[in-house]
Amino acid sequence: MSAKIDEILKSEGVAEVESVGKKFDPYYHEVVQVVESDEPDGTIIEEVRKGYTLNGRVIRPSMVKVSKKRGG
Repeated sequence: MSAKIDEILKSEGVAEVESVGKKFDPYYHEVVQVVESDEPDGTIIEEVRKGYTLNGRVIRPSMVKVSKKRGG
């Protein structure tokens, strides 16, 4: 059932926002936590809630955890 719904939404122009491993972008993402990490500052290390776009426009931003360089 879920795959069918996903297929219908995709055909109507809804897409998931790619987050983990990407650089934080306030247009697509909302920070819920900053975590010390070995990753470069501002890298998304975890997605708490998926975000979506409709025909390229954000309809719900992803809620994410972003990195802050250790000792920085």
